Amino acid sequence: MWHISKEAKEKFLMCNLLPIQEEDEHWEIALREAEEEGEDIFTRLKEELDEVKEQLLQTLPSRFIPYVKDGTLNKPTLPKHVRDDYVQWMREADKEFEQVLDAAYEQTKMAITYLPQAVQEVFQESLHDAVIQQIIRDDKSLLLIINTDGGFSTKSLIQLHFKNVTSEDTNHPIEVGQWFIYDELQKRDNSFAFRVLFECPESEWTITMESLDANYFYRPSLYTKLRDEEKLAETTFESYVSELNSEYRYWFITPDVSCAIQSLTPNIEFENGEIEFFGKEYVVTVGNEKFSYHLDEHNPIAFIYTDIYEDPYAHLSEPVLVEDLEEAALSDNIELQVRAWNTMYGNAKELSSIINNVLLKIQMKEENEMLLSVYTNHFYKEGILAENVIEKFRDLIEFE
Repeated sequence: MWHISKEAKEKFLMCNLLPIQEEDEHWEIALREAEEEGEDIFTRLKEELDEVKEQLLQTLPSRFIPYVKDGTLNKPTLPKHVRDDYVQWMREADKEFEQVLDAAYEQTKMAITYLPQAVQEVFQESLHDAVIQQIIRDDKSLLLIINTDGGFSTKSLIQLHFKNVTSEDTNHPIEVGQWFIYDELQKRDNSFAFRVLFECPESEWTITMESLDANYFYRPSLYTKLRDEEKLAETTFESYVSELNSEYRYWFITPDVSCAIQSLTPNIEFENGEIEFFGKEYVVTVGNEKFSYHLDEHNPIAFIYTDIYEDPYAHLSEPVLVEDLEEAALSDNIELQVRAWNTMYGNAKELSSIINNVLLKIQMKEENEMLLSVYTNHFYKEGILAENVIEKFRDLIEFE
């Protein structure tokens, strides 16, 4: 039995068609901000309701239907007992879907123990938001190459090799550019089955095979830093290569070819190949094959990978001295802030007094609400929050 399914996902989405403000205080903030920005909030709320009205009428329990029809379900005039009931109904749907995801995770966790170490390492991290970059088929196998640059895995390029495929089922053929949303791997008697829910276009894809293997590569940490600083476009290929760690192994991997890099200096050298630049184009030659790329479309820097992971932001894990912690956590220096919060997160019990002081002093804003939600819930579970702090962040804390 599959836990992940398009039906489970659709049910979850249908129960979250129309989020609403959950507390009077939230409405007060929303109304005040709309007034300050000159926004007609009630027109916007009506448009949001109208956009999903027909779906709501088919999905919601009957007790909420009158408030859809009179247009008050997402308005501040909705009676509090109805609002609380609606919010609780959505939370129960969220919890149900979380249980689906947890069950799929447990299935995957069990299945990978029967597969090679590389596969286990791939599935130890989420494939959510990974993108299909290349699909290579032969009679009995499928090689799926996925790019995780926009996802949650430290691995940047993953090759999943499905061997001796026995079946493949989908409501829409998989294609380059599709995003992984949810996935589940199962061990069968003499085979394995893998299911993915994709987006763009939306599809449910299931493949059964005798075995699964994997290979993966990382971006050099230099690439990540330049990308985050938006400096990739202005960095030349030569200067980029010159700054790479010459002690590491590298590969040049394009949609057409993959080859090991033998040497970085004095000029980059490929195993059984070369790269040549001609104005706005460059040509990669491997053996007897040549592949041309335009610099404006394919930055060659993006084709360099390594098998060594370097955390580009390891310095953010450096602890802040206890005597400087409170000031650092509340400072305007983003890097110092991150280090301070990381220090408190990892030492909650020892630093409980400082943590409570910081949380009492910090101002909750739209831009830091998600971050504060993560930290306050962690500290609450650690049992170190003072009562006045719990009261301040009551709307963010998930009480069990």
